[in-house]
Amino acid sequence: IALVLGTAVVLTLASQYGLHSMSAMTDRYYNQAMDDGYRTEIKSEVQTAIAVCETYYKQQQAGTLTEEQAKTAAKETIRGMRYRDDGTGYFWIDARDYTLVMHPVLTKKEGTNRKNLVDQNGVMIIQEIMKATEGGQGGYNEFYFTKADGVTVAPKLAYSAPFAPWGWVITTGNYTDDMTAEMVATVNAIDTSAHQTTILQLVL
Repeated sequence: IALVLGTAVVLTLASQYGLHSMSAMTDRYYNQAMDDGYRTEIKSEVQTAIAVCETYYKQQQAGTLTEEQAKTAAKETIRGMRYRDDGTGYFWIDARDYTLVMHPVLTKKEGTNRKNLVDQNGVMIIQEIMKATEGGQGGYNEFYFTKADGVTVAPKLAYSAPFAPWGWVITTGNYTDDMTAEMVATVNAIDTSAHQTTILQLVL
């Protein structure tokens, strides 16, 4: 009996150690994968918005639309674009001279110059966005910004890309507090499953 019980204890402890290590590794890799996934998502969404601009720009070049008509059509199309299941993903457009061309939440700010827009940590938001898109490439930035409710200010990971023919820069992003909440919920579910497995093993 002592031999059987001793063997059972050793096997249980070894199994628990392996389960704990696997759970910790899963949490770590999951968080990294989610962060990479969020970055890929916002980059892909901005590229979709750029494609909208290219569609209307081609019509401008073909002479079916004036430049103003093409810009207006592209701007209003992007204004109505949303992504994610809850529809919280949106875009905004800044001009190279720091003028806000379009923002679906801050509509009253459209047409104003936001060169000196600064967040609560002193980050010059629009200036940093312009720096990230120099050379015709897109880039990421982190700053505090207003959520879709128009009230809540939260940390944001954003991606911006230029549309050179019109001198526009299109931006979208994920709020990192929402990202963290989703990650924590999933990790908690994983840990709960591991805990239930531990109890089952002990009972067995």
